Amino acid sequence: MGGLDLRWQPMGAPYPRSPRLEGGAEPSFLPSSSSVWTALGRCAPPSMQGNTRRTGVMTDVHRRFLQLLMTHGVLEECDVKRLQKHCYKVHDCNATVEKLEDFINTINSVLESLYIEIKKGVTEDDGRPIYALVNLATTSVSKMASDFAENELDLFRKALELIIDSDTGFASSTNILNLVDQLKGKKMRKKEAEHVLQKFVQNKWLIEKEGEFTLHGRAILEMDQYIRETYPDAVKVCNICRSLLIQGQSCETCGIRMHLPCVAKYFQSSSEPHCPHCNDYWPHEVPEVFDPEKERETGMSRSNKRPSRSRQH
Repeated sequence: MGGLDLRWQPMGAPYPRSPRLEGGAEPSFLPSSSSVWTALGRCAPPSMQGNTRRTGVMTDVHRRFLQLLMTHGVLEECDVKRLQKHCYKVHDCNATVEKLEDFINTINSVLESLYIEIKKGVTEDDGRPIYALVNLATTSVSKMASDFAENELDLFRKALELIIDSDTGFASSTNILNLVDQLKGKKMRKKEAEHVLQKFVQNKWLIEKEGEFTLHGRAILEMDQYIRETYPDAVKVCNICRSLLIQGQSCETCGIRMHLPCVAKYFQSSSEPHCPHCNDYWPHEVPEVFDPEKERETGMSRSNKRPSRSRQH
C-alpha cells in the first residue's frame, strides 16, 4: 500500500483513543465516545444514545475505511482510493468498488448529526486533492490535537497569526522562534521550539519549505471556520473558488487573490492572462499544478523503464 499503515483493531475491540490534553480536554478533530459507537455502526450504551439520524448504511468496508482514515488524519486522493480498494478486498472482495464520492457520502450521512465530516480539499501549492476527517464544530486551537502541551499550542497560535498576517502565507522560523518568550505555560527554549515546529510538520498541521512555515491542507480544512472568526480583518479569500486562501497570487492593481491551482485553471487557455476582476494584465507566471492524467503517464513511463535499467546491470 505504498507506506499506508493498514493495521486496525477488530470490530469487537475498544476503539483506539488518543490521550487527552492537559486538563482533560477532548481533541476536537476526533469524535467523542458516543460518536465512535454510532459511526462504526454499533449500538451505543443507553447513557450515550441520542437522536442520531442515520441515512446511510455502514458496512464493515466503510467502518474499516473510517478507522484507518482517522489514524492518518489526512490523505491524498490516490491513497484514499487505494485505501478504499484495500477495505473492499478485506471485507467484500466480490463486490464492485463503489464510486468514491458515493462511498464517502454514505459515511458522511452517518456522521452528519455528529458534526463530523470527511472533507475534500486541495493542496494550495499544486492542487492535489486531499481528504481529511474534520470536526465541523471546531472553534479552538487548544483542542486541535491531543499530544501538545499548553505552551506548544500557544506556539502554534503564534505561528498561525504570523502566517495569516503575512502577504505570502508563510512565516519564517526566525520570526516564530523570536516569540518563544511570550508563550503561555512552561518556559520553552528556542531549541525546544524548533523541535515542536517539526512535530507540527509531522502531524500535518504545518508545512516547512526552506526555513519557512505555512499551513498544511489538513489545518486549512479543519480550522477554516476558526480562522475566519478569529482573524476577520486579515482573512484572504480566493476570488475564483471563494475558499480560504493562505498562499496564492494577487493582482497588483485591484488586489484580488487567487489560489495557485485556481490561477492555473482560469488562465489555462490564455496566452495573455488578465485579472478576472479589473481586467489588467496578470503579471505573475501561471503555475503548473497537479494533473492526474500526466501523473499516471509519468508513473507508467517510470514503471516501463525499470525493467530495461535492471537488464543493463
